[in-house]
Amino acid sequence: MTRYGKIIVIRRDGTDGLVYPLTSTSCLFGRKTECDIRMRLPWVSNEHCKIEINENKEAVLINLSTVNPTQLNGVCLEQPVPLKHRDVLTIIDRSFRFEYPLQSTPKNSHSRSPEGETLQVI
Repeated sequence: MTRYGKIIVIRRDGTDGLVYPLTSTSCLFGRKTECDIRMRLPWVSNEHCKIEINENKEAVLINLSTVNPTQLNGVCLEQPVPLKHRDVLTIIDRSFRFEYPLQSTPKNSHSRSPEGETLQVI
């Protein structure tokens, strides 16, 4: 199974929380039950943002919320942006760190955990 990277939940105290491997070419964040990383908070959009892996195996963050835009490293996302290793994306007050696999970097993932479960952030 190909791993395109991983998403690490950053706990409120700043420590690392759950790790979510990206094993397919799209990972959807939001409130809907169909989201790969589900956030059950009323101010999170049904489909808030997503990470897509492009043809160069580069992860791209796309904001889908018009009400509460996704932030990347503290800046509101206005257009799709390629992710760099250890970038931090924030949805409302929840933060996640993206990391590429150690053995690969991009040439210029809906993801599911190995058990097929959806990650829920409450």
